[in-house]
Amino acid sequence: MADTNSAVAIAKLRAHFPGATQSTYFDTATRGLIPIEVKTAIDEQVNHRIRGDFQKPKMFELIERVRNQYATLIGADSNEIAYTKNVSEGLNTAAAGLFLKPGDNVILCPELEHPSNIYPWLNLKSRIGIEVRAIRSLNGRMPVEAMMRAVDGKTKAIACSYVTFAPGLRSDVQSLAEYCAQRDIFFVVDAAQGIGILDIDMKRTPISAMSVSTQKGLLALYGMGFLYVRARWAERLEPVYLSRFGVDLGSAHEATGGSDNYSLMPGARRFEIGNYNFLAATAVEPSLSMINSLSTATIERHVLELSERMIAGLQRLGIPIFAPEPGMHRGHMVAIGDATDNQHDSTDNPAMQSLYQHLSDNNIQLTIRRGILRVSSHFYNNNDDVDRFIDVAQHWMSAGKT
Repeated sequence: MADTNSAVAIAKLRAHFPGATQSTYFDTATRGLIPIEVKTAIDEQVNHRIRGDFQKPKMFELIERVRNQYATLIGADSNEIAYTKNVSEGLNTAAAGLFLKPGDNVILCPELEHPSNIYPWLNLKSRIGIEVRAIRSLNGRMPVEAMMRAVDGKTKAIACSYVTFAPGLRSDVQSLAEYCAQRDIFFVVDAAQGIGILDIDMKRTPISAMSVSTQKGLLALYGMGFLYVRARWAERLEPVYLSRFGVDLGSAHEATGGSDNYSLMPGARRFEIGNYNFLAATAVEPSLSMINSLSTATIERHVLELSERMIAGLQRLGIPIFAPEPGMHRGHMVAIGDATDNQHDSTDNPAMQSLYQHLSDNNIQLTIRRGILRVSSHFYNNNDDVDRFIDVAQHWMSAGKT
């Protein structure tokens, strides 16, 4: 159980999320709720623009504060963090920066990846002639050992989700990261699902690059993300696109004219293009502060307890849970249904579609992907949310809608 002080802190912070009481919200996998402080911060910035007293130097200070907060969250150096507009841009930036050659290969499991972590590699296959080695899932789980066995002398990268978007299991990124680090293979992680909720630390997990967005577990807006690139890898990558923020101008003004005698910014900063999404940075700052104040280790313990309570309750009802057993695959998402063949659309599973509709009709928010119901929590969820979910599911069972 979480310690008393942590439980009290979590309970107090729930009050900052009006959405947590307006519905039973288990849809962080799609987008997280935002706290009231986000609206306050956004309003303040917009008011500055309305009045005409918007000060860009203060916005650059904001950018660095947020960069530092995110670096703290994942145990990285601030120079290893670049701003992006979303997960897809970060993954494309990392993939293209490798400058792969014809015949090089990349290993991934397309069955379990979001398209955002598939198309960048297929694009390089089409444009350059690399080989994309597709490894089959292990009954809905990331096939870590099979991915390692597929490595040969031409393997330059392995791509993997930290938590799969369907069925929502946590991957063994620790083993893959250590394996790749020992062999100088670029290991790139899509951490859209899980960041800000589950604990990850770059000091102990030698991931090469990791891309995230701010609208899910980071509890902010669409339109911004972060790309982490480990320092030793960042210095080996070349940005495909280059703008003034990717060039080391020293103390010169940002509008200083360019020349062919330039140096790239240190680390991941070289990948930043043009002006920042200042509004999205303003929005994520209070959310990052909350997350860091609790720590992701504390949040992970909290959501694991919720997941355990949810799984036990649904199993008592006889509702099928995928991978219900304890283990490192367990996280903040509970998968309802059979994910052994998770390529199907929700319409292929009438029972799960019926349960999804019943839950939705009773003001419970969640999503269905590939015939699997994703029940995803954050620190704003509590035992009452879980118990209400189980009660509504029991009503569905009693009504014979299975």
